[in-house]
Parts: sequence; structure tokens; C-alpha cells
Amino acid sequence: MVLARWLSEDQISAGSIATVETANDAFLPSYLGYFFVALSVGDSGTFIYVFSMIFIFIFFSKISYFNPVFLIFGYKFFHLTDNSGLKIVVITKRELKVPSEVTFFKLKRINNYTFITSEQ
Repeated sequence: MVLARWLSEDQISAGSIATVETANDAFLPSYLGYFFVALSVGDSGTFIYVFSMIFIFIFFSKISYFNPVFLIFGYKFFHLTDNSGLKIVVITKRELKVPSEVTFFKLKRINNYTFITSEQ
């Protein structure tokens, strides 16, 4: 969140969200897969090579901004679909349940489809 202060700001107004889906469970199998790959690698050179390749693929695909450390700090991941059908990922400490009540005034834009906020 320290680096988030330099990200551009956006907002979501009440009534603009059509659906809310939790996304925490969707990312867990990927990270478990990386963990089991790490267990199967015997020497450190191969380990560094494999994880470097995984990091490069994730970084350049820009589809997975899930960071397990966020879970420790109480953040949750949600897929929100707006009324026009655009689907975005919001990382927040709030519990989102009712789409018509979802509102954010200080979202920080990570990319065009991923946002983070510390609003309670």
C-alpha cells in the first residue's frame, strides 16, 4: 500500500455494479501449484530458473495481481461486473455482498482492470 499513493485514482458510484463475485478462491490453486513445484526441485539452480520463468510469465501476462500477503493484512479480492458488462478486480478490506451498495471513492488503479483500496 505504500507504493499505491503514486497510482492514479478512480471511483465506483452506487448502482453502477451489476454483480459481485469473490476471487480469493480462484487464485489459490495457482499458488499451491507453484508451492508443489518448489517442493519437487532438487537443486537451487533449477529452483531459481523455474521460479524466474514463472515470475516472468505472471509479470508480463498482467492477469494475476493476487498476492497471498494481502490475505494476511485482511484484504479480499472481488470480481465486479459493471452495468455495461466490464469485469474488474478490486482488492479491498471491505466485505462486498450487495452489488447496488458497492461504492468506492478512492480506488487506486493498478491497471485498466485491477484496483486496490484501503477504504473500510
